[in-house]
Amino acid sequence: MSTEAPAMMEPTGQGPKNPRVSSVMVQLEMKPLWEEFNQLGTEMIVTKAGRRMFPTFQVKILGMDTLADYALLMDFIPLDDKRYRYAFHSSAWLVAGKADPATPGRVHFHPDSPAKGAQWMRQIVSFDKLKLTNNLMDDNGHIILNSMHRYQPRFHVVFVDPRKDSARYAQENFKSFVFTETQFTAVTAYQNHRITQLKIASNPFAKGFRESDPDSWPVSPRPLLSIPARSRGSLSTCLLKGSAEREKEASKASASNSRTPTQPHHQLLPAPEVLLAPATYRPLPYQDLYTGAPGHVGIPRARLAPYPLPNIGTDGDQEDPTLRAGLGLLPSSALCLGSSQDSP
Repeated sequence: MSTEAPAMMEPTGQGPKNPRVSSVMVQLEMKPLWEEFNQLGTEMIVTKAGRRMFPTFQVKILGMDTLADYALLMDFIPLDDKRYRYAFHSSAWLVAGKADPATPGRVHFHPDSPAKGAQWMRQIVSFDKLKLTNNLMDDNGHIILNSMHRYQPRFHVVFVDPRKDSARYAQENFKSFVFTETQFTAVTAYQNHRITQLKIASNPFAKGFRESDPDSWPVSPRPLLSIPARSRGSLSTCLLKGSAEREKEASKASASNSRTPTQPHHQLLPAPEVLLAPATYRPLPYQDLYTGAPGHVGIPRARLAPYPLPNIGTDGDQEDPTLRAGLGLLPSSALCLGSSQDSP
């Protein structure tokens, strides 16, 4: 969308320009989009951390000396000395008083500056790194603007003069361009809802704010935990039979208990009383846990978890120790290591 736009050179009245900048011409990219925003009253968000502009300021440059070095930069000047407010009932900007004190004047150098004229003219120049902020104490080099004030961006082409006394020719070595369709009002939140809609519709990075297409929604969404279809060609008959029997048993169990939820994730987890151990435990003799162990072993009675048990030693003078209630991590019903259950 590269349409040649008439570049209005800033009236300086400072005499003739250097031939290396006098013939430079600039074309504003995305000119129709800028004009569409300008008709609604362009708004640009300013934040403490800094916010990029959209539309992005992009230009195509012609007429440079291919072997000369140039620096490209931008600055922003107030359009007037007024502060504005947005009247929602009339959808219009109104003057709200005198402008706030001027913010520190800053310029933004294109990060590729300086570069040869051939490089600048080879492709479109984009100022996508430029950020706007309302933080008067900003130390990141962002452009500082007052919210609810109107501004005009300016674009400058500066010839890097290699002469030692180049400071004497500073006024001749630059050329400024102003595009009236790029002026905007700085805001902390969009005031005109039509500006919001246009930015969402035209900004490729705002896809998340657009309404999704209902036709693309799935008709029947899959459950949280779905079981993939089994392929009979890749599974043996015994596996298929076993899985089918397990599925039948699970379905019977769920049908018999009407209080149990039918969600898949409830079927995969045991009951809460199985996962949570009771508050107290029955003391278990050591022989019940390990069949065949001697009746008198040297285990301190006051040893607490999670420390490991000490080495077992035989001592005929000690009593039969028992595991304290605080050592168990599972209920007594879950322990199946008893002398009556062992079989040789």
